[in-house]
Amino acid sequence: MADNDQATGAEQSLKASAAQLKEDAAQLAEQQKKTGARQLSGIAGAVHAAADQLEQQLPGAATYIHDAAERIDHAASDLRNRNLSEIAASVRRMGQERPLALFGGAVLAGFVLTRFLKSGQSDRGDSWGGDSGRNSERT
Repeated sequence: MADNDQATGAEQSLKASAAQLKEDAAQLAEQQKKTGARQLSGIAGAVHAAADQLEQQLPGAATYIHDAAERIDHAASDLRNRNLSEIAASVRRMGQERPLALFGGAVLAGFVLTRFLKSGQSDRGDSWGGDSGRNSERT
């Protein structure tokens, strides 16, 4: 009977550990969600600023860029206000209904993120992406 008590105790301990891990994962996911929403809002602001700079030279393009920034800002708001399961269901539904739009959005997001990260590197003057291309253009 002692073995049965030990097994029951071990099972309860395992369940408690699993519950704690699930709680920790949920908290981490929520923190990451908030961070992602803040970053998306920042990107939307940067895209609006870029559109403002283009307004004089390319007013038509600036309008489209402002629209894209509004969509990014809307995505940030959705991320802030919805739980992760709702977001996953929404992405899954969009993938089923409009796979090309989802793919295009992913490509666009990757492009914007790459440009955002590269601009941060060039501001710091990192050795593997910053100034090497600019110096070769001057020669």
